[in-house]
Amino acid sequence: MDNYRHDSGYTSISGLTPANFKPLTPEETATYRGWRRAVVAFYCAVVLLGGFALIVSVPAAHREMAQAMPPVNVP
Repeated sequence: MDNYRHDSGYTSISGLTPANFKPLTPEETATYRGWRRAVVAFYCAVVLLGGFALIVSVPAAHREMAQAMPPVNVP
C-alpha cells in the first residue's frame, strides 16, 4: 500500500491549528524572535543591495548604448 497517498487522502482539515501546538518556553520564544529578526534583516539587506545595484547600473547602460549607436546629424 502506498502510505503517502493513503496519509494525504485522510488528513483532517483541523489537523494543524494553533490550539494543537505546545506552548513555547520563554527561551524558545526569544530564539524564535531572534531568528525572525535575522530573516527580516537578511531579506531587507537583499532588497536594498539589489536596488542599489540597479540604480548604479542604469547610467552605465545608457552610456554603453549611446556609444554603440551611430552618431546622428541633426540640422
